[in-house]
Amino acid sequence: MKRLMLFIEPTSAQVNVFTQFTLPRLGSFILAGLVNRRPGWGARVFIEGHQRFHLRVWIEKYGLPDVVGISTITSTVKRGYALADECRALGIPVILGGPHVTFVPEEALGHGELVVRGEGEGAMNVLLDLWKDGYLEATHAHYAGVPNLSWKDASGCIRHNAMGPWITDLDALPVPDFTLADGTADCVIGRRRTVMVQTSRGCPFDCSFCSVTGMFGKKFRYRSVKSILEEIRRYNRPDHFVFFCDDNFTANPRRARELLEAMIAERLQFQWSTQVRTDVGRDPELVSLMKRAGCHTVFVGFESVNPKSLTEMKKNQSLTDIRKAIGVVQQAGIHIHGMFVFGFDEDNWETVEATVRFAREQKLTSVQLLLLTPLPGSELYQRLLAEKRITSFDWELYDTHHVVYRPVGFTPYELQRAQIYGHTRFYALLESFRKLVRGRWVAAGLSFYAWKINRDWQKGNQDYLRALATGSGPSGAVSVC
Repeated sequence: MKRLMLFIEPTSAQVNVFTQFTLPRLGSFILAGLVNRRPGWGARVFIEGHQRFHLRVWIEKYGLPDVVGISTITSTVKRGYALADECRALGIPVILGGPHVTFVPEEALGHGELVVRGEGEGAMNVLLDLWKDGYLEATHAHYAGVPNLSWKDASGCIRHNAMGPWITDLDALPVPDFTLADGTADCVIGRRRTVMVQTSRGCPFDCSFCSVTGMFGKKFRYRSVKSILEEIRRYNRPDHFVFFCDDNFTANPRRARELLEAMIAERLQFQWSTQVRTDVGRDPELVSLMKRAGCHTVFVGFESVNPKSLTEMKKNQSLTDIRKAIGVVQQAGIHIHGMFVFGFDEDNWETVEATVRFAREQKLTSVQLLLLTPLPGSELYQRLLAEKRITSFDWELYDTHHVVYRPVGFTPYELQRAQIYGHTRFYALLESFRKLVRGRWVAAGLSFYAWKINRDWQKGNQDYLRALATGSGPSGAVSVC
């Protein structure tokens, strides 16, 4: 009888732009694929979103798992810890992984036997070698040889093993099999099924508010074009939509061209979207090639229209770069989802007004106006922690929709209202109807949806808003290890 491993990706309790659409991260599926390669082991995945995970219901259907792996980001870790505690109460050992626990492993070891920091594939392969005859107790001395692992030895001492090398051969990793999630990973938007595909890892930039570099390194690593094509051919239907979840799809223009030309030659039937930086505006020919290959929308981290804030965050881009990129992408007929952040020390209400004005003048298809959030693992977190400006360690609030620190140019309540105000202005119902009348169907649909999310968020956070308004701050804070 095969031993069973279950991977769970918990969801946030807070309403956000992705509440209606489940877009799973790929780590759990890749790790499950590694497990399924091993004789005597089988793995399944559960993605919370459409459904809430119920351990006893899952056990009735599939049986008691031998091990549970839980992958979280900061805003979902509170739910992840609760699930871990529930599993351990039934005697099921738990491994925790993901960006949040990578940077606070001591905290995570209060809820799981083992914590994997950073990339999990190398550690998982070594763990599976150790478990060839069954799971070993978490205090076993053999765990000292597992890269990236944090654990407690027999004396109760916390051990942080050395980090292993970055994975260089991404082609050797399993292709994510979404059927392992029994439908919980399905994301259907406008009758099209959206699937996630990763073609690279890493980011050479080191923006002050981002933890990606600490998680995946500063050097880009790429999959081969052959490997990518083999994966996306399985989605080659007009009722599918692919999101290439790279941090910067066009970071290497020559490699991007090779992939795009191969996609065009394949005559792929689906449309796709991805993330790029503003430097894409330097290469109109490449952007035109993206459109020919089926690109529908690009997600761009513009971050700010305040030049001083761009310098503060070390974004390495200017307002001129932003304008040029918008012009080149729109000229190619590709939609833009622009992402901006409020709350840098150089920001004030003029920044908010200027951002909304800029986004409307540039006719961006959609925007996300996010609140600066000091995520563990980022330079920002360390700085605000040292300055004693973090006001809440309730990780559930770390979703870029709640103020969890003391800003400089606003009170906490003013900064929170800035986000609400910005979304209300950009997604005003009258403006949404104008987009509809002008035939901007995608922009209009997104606008109506965002208007509803903005309204629902305010209804669901009335107590939180009152606490900010009275100066008492967000409640439910937890201590940090």
